[in-house]
Amino acid sequence: MAEDVAFDPAQPRPIVRPARRLSPIWIIPIVAALLGAWLAWQYYAARGPAITVSFETADGIVAGKTPVMCRSVTVGTVENVGLTGDLKGVVVTMQMTNEATRLLTNDTQIWVVRPRYGAGGISGLSTLVSGSYIELAPGASQAPRRDFVGLEQPPVTPGGVPGLRVTLFTDEAGGIAPGTAITYKGLSAGRIETRVFHPDNGKVEFGAFISAEYAPLVRANTKFWNVSGLDVQVGANGLQLRTGTLESLLMGGITFGQPSGAGSGPPAADGATFALDGSLEETTKFSMRSSVPYLLLFTGGVRGLSDGAPVEFRGVRIGTVNGVSFRYLSNDPERRVPVLIQVDPSFITNLPSENTEAAENFVADAVRNGMRASLKTGNLLTGQLYVDLDFQKDAPPATVAELEGYRLIPTTSGGLGELQDKATALLDKLAGLPLDETVRNASATLESVKAMTENLSKTAAGFSEDSPVYRQLSATLRELDETLRSVRALADTLEQKPNSLIFGKGKSTPTPTPVPGRRGRRE
Repeated sequence: MAEDVAFDPAQPRPIVRPARRLSPIWIIPIVAALLGAWLAWQYYAARGPAITVSFETADGIVAGKTPVMCRSVTVGTVENVGLTGDLKGVVVTMQMTNEATRLLTNDTQIWVVRPRYGAGGISGLSTLVSGSYIELAPGASQAPRRDFVGLEQPPVTPGGVPGLRVTLFTDEAGGIAPGTAITYKGLSAGRIETRVFHPDNGKVEFGAFISAEYAPLVRANTKFWNVSGLDVQVGANGLQLRTGTLESLLMGGITFGQPSGAGSGPPAADGATFALDGSLEETTKFSMRSSVPYLLLFTGGVRGLSDGAPVEFRGVRIGTVNGVSFRYLSNDPERRVPVLIQVDPSFITNLPSENTEAAENFVADAVRNGMRASLKTGNLLTGQLYVDLDFQKDAPPATVAELEGYRLIPTTSGGLGELQDKATALLDKLAGLPLDETVRNASATLESVKAMTENLSKTAAGFSEDSPVYRQLSATLRELDETLRSVRALADTLEQKPNSLIFGKGKSTPTPTPVPGRRGRRE
């Protein structure tokens, strides 16, 4: 059994003290650690996603320096620049801010801002001092995206700008390029954004943007046409010269408007397609959805009549000339010149173009009532001809016949041809006059009057001058003398100008009166 240890009061007792509290000096590192953690959290919280953008070249892009801007606000920085795997371009890695995350969508546009000169003018001059930067334009999409293909040229209209986008098609570009202005009555209404050539059909496609202010003016039946440079048209309406704005003269331009006399159609939808005409004249050309063909046979020459010439009815255009060729008739003994025309039914009836039967009945009734086709001169300077349909007085009965599958409208001469026919008829009438017999009769009458005058003179010599018979014979002799002079003048006129019986003698040419002068050498 263990022995108990006796308590010795002489030994010192242990002193128990309370534990020390944390020293205040530790507050500083703890606060510093918390502050660093907060700053780190703020940094990573503000740090947005990293994106990659492909460009053809890295001209003006510097890693760690080139900023990414959106409407003059920095939203990121270029972190790295490298080549693509196929060595055909560069890949730029950009670290975006957190607030830029919602800007990175499917239709976001990214490009490098540097000094440029194009159809829209000079841009990017500020980068001469500050250096190039990357511009980001957000779109309207909500789908996120992290890989982009950068634009080599700035977009004409950044995404998200309200307005109307339409597509224009034409056969020739005509100097139109991205950035070309679109005007409405001389006011800037939009721009051409893209240009694409389609080798399969030879068409040139333009993507056009119309600002929201002018978008309601674009209707389903709106016409677009080119106003680049000078537009000179020579046709049946004479010489026409049109010019656009100074910008369109230098850079090209497009304008639009409603067709003359056409009502306002429904508003054009976004993405609608329109034809781009080469000039205002082309917009007035017939785009007939339905037409009725007729054949005209002319006996005279048709020089000056070309494809596309107007077909008018009493001054109102109702169709167009479709062709002038002998191939329309395989055999014509008279060798008349065939002219094929197309008539739009909606221009001669109050019915839609598709109702061709009403137009055919109208033409048939008009021909029975004397309507004939003729060639008229639209412009004496150019000699351009057009086809005129009008009613002729005393026209022989006729109907719309058919020949080799074509409906025939009777023709008659008109214009210069009509004047030639009238001149020919007048000359034939003049040639049929008995001018030789008339001259002979006048000469015989002259001889008879002369003999009668001589007999009366002999008779008067046997009377006294104071007798009444002598005075009466003297008066008769004077009248016969005047008659003799008139007959002699008539004979001379007929001998010199036989056509004076029709046209008259005209104004007589005054006989020059000699002026007395001094003979000899001039002083």
